[in-house]
Amino acid sequence: MRKTIIGLDLDRESSQISYYSERSMEPETVSIQENQDRYLIPTPSDLFSLIEGSVELGQMTLANFLKTCVGYIGASVKPEDICIMITMKEITLAWAEALRNACQMIGIPGEAVFLQTHRESFCCYTLNQKKELWVHKIALFEYEDTKISSYIMDIDYHTKPALVRAEAGKKVDLGRQGARSDEQWNEQRDAQFLEMIREVFQSNTFSAVYLIGDSFDKTWAVESLQYLFSNRRRRVYQGRNLYTKGACYGAMQRMEVGKKLDGFLYQSEDLVEHNLSMQMELRGKQSTHILINAGVNWFEAEYTCEFILDNTNEIIIYARSMMGGETESYSIMLKGLPERPGRTTRLSMRLKFIAQGRCRVTIRDLGFGEFYPPSGKVWESVLEV
Repeated sequence: MRKTIIGLDLDRESSQISYYSERSMEPETVSIQENQDRYLIPTPSDLFSLIEGSVELGQMTLANFLKTCVGYIGASVKPEDICIMITMKEITLAWAEALRNACQMIGIPGEAVFLQTHRESFCCYTLNQKKELWVHKIALFEYEDTKISSYIMDIDYHTKPALVRAEAGKKVDLGRQGARSDEQWNEQRDAQFLEMIREVFQSNTFSAVYLIGDSFDKTWAVESLQYLFSNRRRRVYQGRNLYTKGACYGAMQRMEVGKKLDGFLYQSEDLVEHNLSMQMELRGKQSTHILINAGVNWFEAEYTCEFILDNTNEIIIYARSMMGGETESYSIMLKGLPERPGRTTRLSMRLKFIAQGRCRVTIRDLGFGEFYPPSGKVWESVLEV
């Protein structure tokens, strides 16, 4: 079945949506008005406060907004045929759960919903451009409200796969115009931005620069833009849809569509750094069963399984760093577990990361058929890995 691959940039003020076009074989950003370049979709003004305040109305508001955004792609798009990557500046547990629930509310299957931050979308977008644009470092400057933030993307080829990072750089608050004249205000902003650029570029070579935000304007950024364009080997691009296209590229990777990036691993503060496993007997042989693989974002790290216990009331989970080193073990004691003969206790176990380095383990007693009914016992632990 052919999937509609979507990238959605969800932001406080306005959002954008892109989809994979089989005609161009690239992401295309959708205009909300036919035959016009109007790509910004107004985000409901109360959406972020409702979700972050854990208000039940928030998920319904979010679901309705997602439905509206998807509708701009076309009436023929069926929710069950969608694969969507949603990108945000920052993803919390509340947002991760709300986004998945809202997608399922409008009919998008949970396994077809993916999440990543703006930084990862920046990297996804960049790696899908011509290689000469990312042969050296890449800078992104984002002008939002009164602040300009910078992010530096770098690739470490000394490891396999190559590690891709997008680290926060210098940030400057330009403030507001206030009583200053237009000329004074423009000169001050230009000078501050130029100083920022020079500090970011100090002792480093950059292949490309991306400017995000409508506030970047040649009417005030005179000397700063001249400086950016002064090096012919450095490409400079300005726009608003880098994150939504980067999210679409991310979804394409999950669906194995387009350029393959198997030789790269995005490394961020959201990454799960440990493989989690258990020792289990499968077909009469002891083996290591992987529960969660390292290298995924914590807000996507989740696993559920069922198994039969054999003469023990202890569950041991092993954690091994993706960088190597000693394996650590975590013991979970099932206090109050009913006494039963061996292999007559069935358990369900769910692992779900609730933050970077913190994994919640929930175990339930399912009993064993009609002979040993479920006790209703639930054990919950949080592993610090």
